Amino acid sequence: MNSAAGRAPTSADVARLARVSRSTVSLVVNDVPTARIPEATRERVLAAVRELGYAPDVSARRLRAGTSRLVLMPLPQIPLNPSIDTVIEHLSEKLRQSGLTLLVHGDRTTTGTSAARAWAELRPAAVLVPADRCTKSSVALLRRAGIEVLMISERPVPWTDALVFDQGRVGAEAAEHLLDVGHRHIAAIVPSGPLQGLGRDRAEGLRDTVHAAGARSEEIPMDATHDSAAAAAAAVRRPGGPTAVFTYNDEYGALLHRALDDMGAAMPDDVALVGADNLPIATFLRPALSSIALNPVEIADRMGAAISSLLERAGHTEPIEAGVLAPPVLMRRETS
Repeated sequence: MNSAAGRAPTSADVARLARVSRSTVSLVVNDVPTARIPEATRERVLAAVRELGYAPDVSARRLRAGTSRLVLMPLPQIPLNPSIDTVIEHLSEKLRQSGLTLLVHGDRTTTGTSAARAWAELRPAAVLVPADRCTKSSVALLRRAGIEVLMISERPVPWTDALVFDQGRVGAEAAEHLLDVGHRHIAAIVPSGPLQGLGRDRAEGLRDTVHAAGARSEEIPMDATHDSAAAAAAAVRRPGGPTAVFTYNDEYGALLHRALDDMGAAMPDDVALVGADNLPIATFLRPALSSIALNPVEIADRMGAAISSLLERAGHTEPIEAGVLAPPVLMRRETS
């Protein structure tokens, strides 16, 4: 039995095929724990659901209940990598266990109130907003629509709840290791473009740690191109240049690694390198690149806990400021 051509099957179609009432279909599909549905009836309803390809109308259910179980996460403007993919995958599972659904919104470019209006149309319970996508007025717009907001930021935000990723800890961890093995002049690569803010936060963490030890630091700008990596390598290898470099992440580290190798520099004897994010590419290089690992599974767990606290909170009386960056861990390999 098929529903009428050109329209999606409804609960009424399922009820007719399974020879039950629509209320019984609703109890089975929503897996209501207090419902006393005979197992044979339940199996008949589920068979009809499978045969018709029925999917509940989530938006209609949400309007009836007066609430939503969606958590919307607009994609950040920075490129995704395997660590971010792992965070998204595990956060989705963590929220699913709490009866929530993570919805990743693919528009990377819209910002401010235009973005907030687009997100509000989807009627989520909460939005995880990258700091570069949202403003104070757009947060107010979402809250007027009854939508909770968690800002994803490198530092606390005084006017909204925040998931704080203290990226300075990543640079500080790299600096501590390089100081421990004897380096007194350490550079930090700062990428250009959308990654610049994140790169500067990591570089500042390195700078503060290096200066506290009475050593010297500097920043070297670099694009994600071979020509820019060659220029950065030349800056590193100049007379009196740094003896160690924190490369912002492993991808930039791989580019700089190649450029230094082309110049005949030996690692770590001539210059030591430490990347970050512990991406697979770090282990493919020869010599293998040391890296700062961030534990994306723990990050996802902390994000999930903060979201649950936000949705369980009564009103806006207790602001949430959750530090979600797991303690960085050095993965020491051959370049340091």
